[in-house]
Amino acid sequence: MMDNLSTEKTDRELQKNKARFILNQGAFMGLALAGVFWFTQVTGLETSFLNNVLTWLVYIGFIHISMVRYRQNYLGGLLGYGQGVWLGTRMGMLAGIILGAWMFLYMKVINPGYTDELIVQMQESYLSMGMSENEVAQMEDLFSLVANPALMITSGVFGAGFTALLFSLIIAIFQRRRPQDPFSNAMKNIE
Repeated sequence: MMDNLSTEKTDRELQKNKARFILNQGAFMGLALAGVFWFTQVTGLETSFLNNVLTWLVYIGFIHISMVRYRQNYLGGLLGYGQGVWLGTRMGMLAGIILGAWMFLYMKVINPGYTDELIVQMQESYLSMGMSENEVAQMEDLFSLVANPALMITSGVFGAGFTALLFSLIIAIFQRRRPQDPFSNAMKNIE
């Protein structure tokens, strides 16, 4: 009876530690993504390829290192493919919440004119594609909807989760570890 209680308590403690690890890694990844966003805004590189590269490096680095640490610290060196994908996706969604909060703060407090800048950029890009000024003026409501902070935050959460899912699908291939089958190992020694 006592062994069952101590085992149950140990299992609950392990689950809490796993959840805490995922929350921490997702929060740190979100802070790193917010840092990349801020850096590219300050330097004027928000539309450059460097912005994409830095963002990808944050995703790849955090997901890879987190999978390795999670596998070693909580799963005894074993990690299934689905576990790895699920770990990275959850981290990405949590990072998206942090990034969304940062974007909201940025658009409402730090740079309230950011949404107006986005609308002007969208108008200029449609005009450069050959649309007439009347057509662009008719799309004004659509531009305002797209630049809505709440919509940007929501799309940021799903966007970060989806991006993390894509990277996790690839990284988990290389990080998965399966238990060794003793029979196949014994057969290798015979041959």
